[in-house]
Amino acid sequence: MIRQRYRPSYRPLAGVAAAAGLILAVAACSSGSSSGGSASAGGKVTVSIDCAPPAAQQPVQHKEWIEDIAIFEKANPNITINSVYNYPCDAVPATFTAMLRAGTETNLYYAYFTDLPQILLAGQAANITKYVNTTTVPLLNDIAPSSMKADEAGSTLYGLPTSNYTQGLIYNRALFTKAGLDPNNPPTTWTQVETDAAAIAKLGNGIEGWGDYSAGNNGGWHFSSYIDAVGGSMVNNSAATPTANFDNANGLAILDALHTLRFTDNAMSATQGLAWGALQQQFAAGKLGMYIGAPDDIYNVIVPTDKGTLSDIGMGPLPSLT
Repeated sequence: MIRQRYRPSYRPLAGVAAAAGLILAVAACSSGSSSGGSASAGGKVTVSIDCAPPAAQQPVQHKEWIEDIAIFEKANPNITINSVYNYPCDAVPATFTAMLRAGTETNLYYAYFTDLPQILLAGQAANITKYVNTTTVPLLNDIAPSSMKADEAGSTLYGLPTSNYTQGLIYNRALFTKAGLDPNNPPTTWTQVETDAAAIAKLGNGIEGWGDYSAGNNGGWHFSSYIDAVGGSMVNNSAATPTANFDNANGLAILDALHTLRFTDNAMSATQGLAWGALQQQFAAGKLGMYIGAPDDIYNVIVPTDKGTLSDIGMGPLPSLT
């Protein structure tokens, strides 16, 4: 069985989804497996699960995980959970593909929403359609249909989405206040972003107004979000053959805005080539005014791991052009 991951993710948004996913994986893996699960003649089963939160990096989540596993194993004495602790829980695409083809992935694993075709091709997904209903997954009807569709092939369901989200502007309320800005009124356009980022950068002491990624394939991920926010699309799906659709006025305007922030306003770090994780650390240390991210950056990374202050964090919409 697969569970869906759109980018680095850790614990599911809803506990019931985690529990249901665990039960469904056991049902799918009740026989021997080359990917970490095993079954004995007496009916005892061991099921392996990746992305378990390590104690060092995620102590609160680790404690909750251990408690959940204990409850599950008590209710299901024939099932033993083999937790695979890894952080960040982010499979390198090439490594994930190799594991799929070798059958060495865990019994229950996370995957990017674009991975289902290769998972099916490798024969590493279980049909869980008959196990999923509002009894086994009480909040099933609350899951966005578009998210469920990413785990389906025809009428067959192979997984459950756990971490779909909408990105937004994460901003430091404390730095807004220090820069004379209104922490209850974050910028909504690129022009306002420039004004506020420049004001924050003037605080000095290594504080940057705006941050962004350009390494580890994260630059394109953010760029596509910016395109969506201004009403565009990275792909033109109206043609018979879909074509790229970002080399246009919207794409150029976004790149111009970032260029201005970096080279005219000096509101971005002179050190670029930043990969995922760098901005969260900088933000938690009070050295970054704004960047785009998802809510899980806050409750899974900035606060518990990088020791940021929750009351200093605000979130607003992605910037538009007007």
